[in-house]
Amino acid sequence: MSDCIKWHLHIRNNGYGQANIVGTSGKHMNAHRWVWIQAYGDIPDGMVIDHICHTEALAKGQCEGGWNCKHRSCVNLDHLRAISQQENVMAGKHNIDNRSNCNQGHPFEGNIMVRKNGRRECAECNRVRARAVWANRKVSA
Repeated sequence: MSDCIKWHLHIRNNGYGQANIVGTSGKHMNAHRWVWIQAYGDIPDGMVIDHICHTEALAKGQCEGGWNCKHRSCVNLDHLRAISQQENVMAGKHNIDNRSNCNQGHPFEGNIMVRKNGRRECAECNRVRARAVWANRKVSA
């Protein structure tokens, strides 16, 4: 993949480049969205602009994500694609499918519980929370 092209104007506190263009929502537009619109026209309904460079760096363990992610300010058209919001979330760092451990470091393999609403969680973290709740009940009783 070619190198990222960093937006050289204003970078917002969350790491995204900001184009000083007011979009249809009346707010300033993220630079990668503005660059996409200039090159290809309107973003299709139901789609968001994804940084492929970020997705690839996550897969290689080369990006921590979050506000310090250098890919948020990338405006290289070869690194941008229109995808659904669901696809964007699934490709992100915090998607449980893309991680081998939970935020507390417990391995996910053989350690995932599925709630009634379909949400998946670390079973060990759930046990730790349950123990703390029971301990607090015993103390206050």
